[in-house]
Amino acid sequence: MKKTLIHLYACSFFMISFCGLWGQNSNPEYSIQNAFLQDKKEATSTQLKAVLLPLETVFELKDTPFNRYWLSYALYHQALLADVQNQKKIAEVSIDRSIALLMPLENDAESLALLSIQQGYSTQFKGYLSMMQIGRQALQNATRAVELNPNSLRTHLALSINDFYTPKVFGGGALAPIHLKKALEVVHNDPTDRFPSWGKDQVYELLVKHFRKQDQDSLAQDYLERGLIEFPTSELLQELN
Repeated sequence: MKKTLIHLYACSFFMISFCGLWGQNSNPEYSIQNAFLQDKKEATSTQLKAVLLPLETVFELKDTPFNRYWLSYALYHQALLADVQNQKKIAEVSIDRSIALLMPLENDAESLALLSIQQGYSTQFKGYLSMMQIGRQALQNATRAVELNPNSLRTHLALSINDFYTPKVFGGGALAPIHLKKALEVVHNDPTDRFPSWGKDQVYELLVKHFRKQDQDSLAQDYLERGLIEFPTSELLQELN
């Protein structure tokens, strides 16, 4: 009986923690991003672990697409953080877990978009044959995501990322500018709703890089200035300035 009460208390504590986290912005997106940036700045992993713990607990209590998505998003950031801190094994384990969480959500456009991006990132930890197979899966998932929801910034971003980093000899480079421009046409989600809103600064980043590759510096600078007006604190854009 005592153990049961302790377990219920612990669950209640984490549920309250998660609800507090969720209640601030209707979803955990900003808490994950802020924890990632803080840990990156301070060379720790404390903040992100504190966000991950209630997400893990809530997912164990109730397996829903919503809970799967945000736990996966947090684990993806854990992988990025570990990579920056040269903890490659932790990065690989985290990204593999984040991918596994999204694999069953094959009819959800937002999940497929995030999955595609995660798969592309994961290839750096794999051998050549696995890398090629995962790369094909990432392209298929990004393409499927756009088909399911052509009005999502992140579905177009996922397809753009895949195309941008595909060598020209393998047909890369043609789709990226088309889908990046389509991504900018999408009405950005209200940050108070339950849907993801991340990715727009990455759209600007890739547009700048694309047009610099094409020696269209004026156009690249225009997108950079537009991006910095909208996202003045974005590290991605500041590094390009």
